[in-house]
Amino acid sequence: MRLVLLALGMSALLAGCLKTRSDVREVEQKQVIQHEVTKLQRTNADASSRFLDIEEDMRGLRGRIEVIEHRSGQSNQEAEGVKRFTSEQLADTNKKMLLLQEGLGAMEKNLYQLTAEVNALKAEKAAMVAQATAAQAKASAEAKKSSYEIGQEFFDQKDWKKAILNFQKYRDENPSGKKFPDATYKMGVSFQELGMKDEAKTFYDELVGKFPASNEAKKAKIRLKSLKK
Repeated sequence: MRLVLLALGMSALLAGCLKTRSDVREVEQKQVIQHEVTKLQRTNADASSRFLDIEEDMRGLRGRIEVIEHRSGQSNQEAEGVKRFTSEQLADTNKKMLLLQEGLGAMEKNLYQLTAEVNALKAEKAAMVAQATAAQAKASAEAKKSSYEIGQEFFDQKDWKKAILNFQKYRDENPSGKKFPDATYKMGVSFQELGMKDEAKTFYDELVGKFPASNEAKKAKIRLKSLKK
C-alpha cells in the first residue's frame, strides 16, 4: 500500500512539475508575442505618421511648382529645378515606404512564427497533462485492486515470486476470505514452478487439511502425488 501511495504521490508531483514548466514556457512565449505586437503597432503608427508628413511635403512641393508655373517672369530653370527636387523627394519617399513595408513584413512573419510556437507549446502541454493524468488513473486503479487480483495477474504472467508475495498478502489480510483456498493452491503451484518442492508440499498439505472438500484440495492431492515421483 505504501508503494501504491508513493506511486500516486509521484504521479501527482510529476503532473504538477510538468504543468508548471509548461505554464512558465507558455507565459514567456505570450510575453514575447505581446512585445512583438506592441512593436508592430508602434511601427505601424510611426509609418502612418511618416506617410502623412511625406504627403504633406509633397503637397507643398506641388503647390510651389504650380505657383512658379503661373507666376509671370519666373525662369524655366527655377521651375525645372523645383520639379527635379520634387522627383528626387518622391523617389526617396518611395524607397522609404518600401523599407517600411519590408520591416513590417518581417515583423508580421516573426509574429506568425511565435504564435505557431505557442500553439505547439499548448499541444505539448495538453499531451503531458493527459499522460500524467493517465498515469495517475492507472496508479489509482492499481490501488483499488485486491492483493488476490494482483497476485492472479502475476500468476497469469508466470511471475511466480510476485504472485506468491501477493497471494500471501491476501491470505494475511483475509484469513476467512472466499479466495483463501485458491490463493493457497496457487502459492503451492508457484513454489512448484520455482522448483521448491518442499514449500509447495506445505501449501498443498494445508489445503487438504483445512479444506478437504474443496476443488483446490482435489487438485492439490493430484500435485502431491506428482511430487512423490
